Amino acid sequence: MDLDVIVLAGGRSRRMGRDKAGIPLARKTLLEHVLANARTWGANRIVVAGPPRDWVRAQYIPDPPGYEPSSLLGLYAGMLGSQSPWRLVIGCDMPFVTGDLVQLLWDNRNAGGAAARWQKRLQPLPGLYPGHATEVIAGMLTQRRYHLTALLDKLEPTVVGEEQVAALDPSGSSFFNINSPDDLAMAREIMETRS
Repeated sequence: MDLDVIVLAGGRSRRMGRDKAGIPLARKTLLEHVLANARTWGANRIVVAGPPRDWVRAQYIPDPPGYEPSSLLGLYAGMLGSQSPWRLVIGCDMPFVTGDLVQLLWDNRNAGGAAARWQKRLQPLPGLYPGHATEVIAGMLTQRRYHLTALLDKLEPTVVGEEQVAALDPSGSSFFNINSPDDLAMAREIMETRS
C-alpha cells in the first residue's frame, strides 16, 4: 500500500476535559496504541497532526495558522505534511483500528478514496483520502465548512458496506473512539477481554 498515515491529535477535548492522546490505556497512552497499530500497516510515513508531546516520539505537524481549530484543520495539516498519493486518517482516540479494515479500504478505493458505513452512518474515520483532497480541504476551510462528512460529500469515495466490514470486524471496534469517561471505561473492558 502506497500510503501515509495521519493521526489526528489536536489536543482539545471538551467531553474528556484533557488531551485524549495522553490518556493511559493498558500501560500505554491512546496515542502510543494508535502509533503502534499504524506501524504494522506498512505505511511510508506516519505523521501526527497536532502539538508535539514530549512523552512519545513522532513526526508532529502543527495546525497552519489563521484558521479555526477543527478536525478538518488537523486533517489539512496532516495532508500538507505527508507525501504519498494516499493518506489513511485516524483519530488518536481510536486504539482498535484493525489492519484488515485498512486493507479493505485500500482494496475498495476509487479516485475519491474510501470510507466505511457502520451502524447506518458514514464513518469519515478511519478513512482513506487521496492527495488531491488537500485542495478541497483548503477551499472548505476558506468557506468555514469544517465537517468531515461534508468533505466526503465532495470527494465521493467508495463507501464500503456494513456487511463487508462486519465480515472482518464483527464488533466494529475499528470505529470505536474514546470521547468520554464512559467510552474509556468500555475501552478498558475491551482491552481486558483481548489480554
